[in-house]
Amino acid sequence: MNFDLNQWYSEKIDEDAIFDYMGRIEDEDVTDILHSIEQILKDRNEPPKLFKKVFNVLVELVQNLHHHGEVPSELDVSYEKFGVLILRDEGNQYRICAGNFIKIDGLRLIRDRIDQINTLSSTETQSLYRIILENDQFSEKGGGGLGMVDIARKSGNNMEYQFFQYNPNFLFLAIDVII
Repeated sequence: MNFDLNQWYSEKIDEDAIFDYMGRIEDEDVTDILHSIEQILKDRNEPPKLFKKVFNVLVELVQNLHHHGEVPSELDVSYEKFGVLILRDEGNQYRICAGNFIKIDGLRLIRDRIDQINTLSSTETQSLYRIILENDQFSEKGGGGLGMVDIARKSGNNMEYQFFQYNPNFLFLAIDVII
């Protein structure tokens, strides 16, 4: 059975969701999304340290959606970049849920990368971050593998993730980050 995106999305949105978005992730959308979230956090009068942590992780996740999101033809939309972003207030923590489609042949690389990052201590994460920065090698999509490391570094927590089979060529990758 194929993954039902709308059902997954509706299950993620409940009374804890303070921001949710599903759709196009082009340049202007990134700006609008981040501006909306920034305003929400300001209106909630979050302490500066928490505000910065949450916002910085959100920036990285939105950039990942923008740079790495794919659109399966079954979605029948006119844009090329698609993603899902949900910010939830779970009392003593924020949960950021981000999701996008990836080609199935990217599964192993992404899974292995997240698993590797999740095994690192805080010190090891900082070291890996510096190594990647000094490496100056970038992928065809412009990243040097820094985004996921930066998410772990800024959140101080492991990333929770799931892959859902969407069709024979695409998976839906859902990542949760707790702050």
